[in-house]
Amino acid sequence: MVLNPPFGFSQGERVLNATVFRVIDGDTIEISGGDRVRLLGIDAPERDDPRSGQAARRLRELLASGSVILETCETRDIYGRILATIRIERINVNRILLSEGLALPMLIPPCGRAVAGEVLAAAALGALSGKGIYSLEGYRIISHTEAGDHIGEHAIVKGTILDLHRGRKVWHLNFGSDWKTDFTAVLFREGQSRFRDLGIDPAALVGSEVLIMGEVKQYNGPEIIVRGPDQVIPLEGIMKEDPRSRIQDEGLEN
Repeated sequence: MVLNPPFGFSQGERVLNATVFRVIDGDTIEISGGDRVRLLGIDAPERDDPRSGQAARRLRELLASGSVILETCETRDIYGRILATIRIERINVNRILLSEGLALPMLIPPCGRAVAGEVLAAAALGALSGKGIYSLEGYRIISHTEAGDHIGEHAIVKGTILDLHRGRKVWHLNFGSDWKTDFTAVLFREGQSRFRDLGIDPAALVGSEVLIMGEVKQYNGPEIIVRGPDQVIPLEGIMKEDPRSRIQDEGLEN
């Protein structure tokens, strides 16, 4: 998979020392001074979701010391929140929540471009763990050959991408030799644009084993419409890890 620029922020990055005032939910904190910080690249369950408490409790545990390092994007979100990767020394808090299945990947350009590799690598660990969100019905992994048995359901479909067909309007990531009957991941223009905006070439995924997340629909065989790279999680070593972002969780086990 081709990502440009390389993982880790470059132009526009700010590294800030901050003190945590409170944890609002599983992906948002408030720091001293009143600014709110949205953890970049992740999406934890909302506060009205009964699963949200687990993510928030884990985040409070990870941030118990109060002192954090924020690697921020120069752009804030539409609510005025700082978008950041939170670190405690070399520990990447965002990645821990993803790898423990307490949050799903969410990549929104431009800020998501810099962290796409590390986010998807951590999401793969979470999905394969079968813990947290991934223990729920609709988030368990099924084979691409079983996708036709789950029409109308949310699923995570596992398989190897055999080829990419780029049509004039629609791109198809094919998982079988017969596109009329086998599972396909479909990218309309919205999905194609999101891949481009995040600097990812879907053609680089051909030949790789991946997870496709989304609702299974029926159209010339089972398919999932992919609206962005956060629905396509590689399981092979094509996502080169930023050495600054290695998950270090000694002493941070549940």
